[in-house]
Amino acid sequence: MRYLTYLFPFVLLLVTACGGGSDNKTRVESSTKAQNSIQQASNVRTIDIIGVDQMKSVVKDESQQGITTGTKAGNGGMLELETISAEPGEQIRIRLTTQSKLPASAMSHNFVLLMLSTDVDAFSQAAIKDKDNEYIPSEMTDQIIAHTDLAAGGETVEVTFTAT
Repeated sequence: MRYLTYLFPFVLLLVTACGGGSDNKTRVESSTKAQNSIQQASNVRTIDIIGVDQMKSVVKDESQQGITTGTKAGNGGMLELETISAEPGEQIRIRLTTQSKLPASAMSHNFVLLMLSTDVDAFSQAAIKDKDNEYIPSEMTDQIIAHTDLAAGGETVEVTFTAT
């Protein structure tokens, strides 16, 4: 199984990109019907990630296929997400839900998957300056494999991509 080591720059970016979200963006609503249809798509693996107020990416437990976790974080004993692995050609859906009671302008999360060759520090610095574009630096979009919109507290966003 090939590790998506380029997935981890998103953790750093997720931490630096947390912040002011736009409340008028279209969001993916979580519903039983939507979740059932996603689970029926057997050729797409869904990984549920939670953005918490401590500016961390966490998962509820280690039971999701192809992830490794670290220390406990967030409320309810969630675990900090460390790695996601995938086979080349595998379709992955990242579903990110923000758990926060803070206003969107104070705490919103997004997911950004960068190419392995990306200078993560430079990308993060550019992202911080591009708040009006949901912390996605316009001049560096060629280095992004996949990303979501910002999700404020209680909101869920998702993106599907193919691992290379």
